[in-house]
Amino acid sequence: MTVGDLDLDACSREPIHRPGSIQPHGMLLAFSGSDAGAPLIQASANAAPALSLPLEQALGLPLERALHPQIAAAVRSFLAAGPVPSRPVPVVLTELPGAGRHQLLAHAVDDAAGNRVVILELERLDGLETDLLDHVYPRMREALERLDALNAPTDLLSCAAQEVRALTGFDRVLIYRFDADWHGTVVAEDRNGRLPSYMDLRFPASDIPTQARELYRLNRQRLIPDAGYAPVPLVALPPVLEGALPLDLSFSVLRSVSPVHVQYMRNMETASSMSVSVLLHGALWGLVSCHHHEPKAVSYAVRSACDLIAQILSVRIAAVEDRRDAEHRIALQAIQARLLAAMAQADPFITGLTEHPDDLLRFANASGAAVVFERRCTLVGDTPTEEQVRGLVDWLATQGEPEQFETDSLPALYPAAADFEGKAAGLLAVAVSKLHASYVLWFRPEVVRTVRWGGDPRKPLGREGQG
Repeated sequence: MTVGDLDLDACSREPIHRPGSIQPHGMLLAFSGSDAGAPLIQASANAAPALSLPLEQALGLPLERALHPQIAAAVRSFLAAGPVPSRPVPVVLTELPGAGRHQLLAHAVDDAAGNRVVILELERLDGLETDLLDHVYPRMREALERLDALNAPTDLLSCAAQEVRALTGFDRVLIYRFDADWHGTVVAEDRNGRLPSYMDLRFPASDIPTQARELYRLNRQRLIPDAGYAPVPLVALPPVLEGALPLDLSFSVLRSVSPVHVQYMRNMETASSMSVSVLLHGALWGLVSCHHHEPKAVSYAVRSACDLIAQILSVRIAAVEDRRDAEHRIALQAIQARLLAAMAQADPFITGLTEHPDDLLRFANASGAAVVFERRCTLVGDTPTEEQVRGLVDWLATQGEPEQFETDSLPALYPAAADFEGKAAGLLAVAVSKLHASYVLWFRPEVVRTVRWGGDPRKPLGREGQG
């Protein structure tokens, strides 16, 4: 597939959690139910080694008859032990005749009708036996000890990138942080020189569409061993109802990837990749993103170890940010107490704010402020002129009388502000009266900075003629 074949607008609407196919480094089986009598309702076209009969004959048969005897007993014991979790968990390591050694994983999802479907995935190990838990644990313990000894966020991020690369052997490991607009910046990197550095590069939000970010939030691990793979389709038990949704593979370790993402990897000259999500308080903060110049497999045990590193990184970053926020709140409360005391002694009360100009500015980390009360205007710090402030207040009064108004780009909303954006590109305005156009306003100047884009945020690529 070429870039000209890709609908870049449609990629943001693509149902990537229901691709109808898997990657070929494993096999997938889906059973309707969670007991030994559950029938096989879907399987990947390459699943024959995991079945006791040819795929067409195995579809519809109960689990204990459909599965190869090599794995049937282990799956039966697993199902009997209790409810199947919604995230993949290891069941058994098995040697399938003619197919090699595999890690069997299981999880459960609900279909469109609310019925429980158990998904079994057999992931090929391909010589990764030394990457199983007993070999990974000593390296994992050292990584955790290193992280535990650090406190500065930059050191934590750098250490996490180094430890993930040491565990996985990828050519390059990035830590990628999202901002409030979902643009991402590479904030840490460790590499061996085979791939170029992406440190400090910024990537537009459109590179990772909304539904992809939601999947990263739900399913923290993602592996693509070979970007050149041919997807393996899922074969369903007939008859498939018209309009029926493909199987939900949100948590599948083998889920096939969007063709747009595969093209993106090829553009980056990346043959394989792995990502682990970094969550803060349940929200997606960033990604640990790993790249290799050639196809590369990574065992479930190593991926789980990297996931643990990312979770510990999340906890440490959250602790740093929570401590910083708490210190900021305490400082604000002290300023607020002083301003309230001054207002209580002033007549009119609002003039108490301007009697403590430094506190008034520090309260909003502003470079300038204005108090407009009953047509009196008092300016503090670096502000627009009184005439400009009055014009701004008149405009605010037409905005549906909001009690609070804030923006980091005032000229985009109030074009007249272009004349003073060097003093007031950012604005916080709080109404202090419902009878008169009275406000306390805080101003911040325009911030000019250089951003090194790793992708074009304007996405100029489109179709011309036949593509």
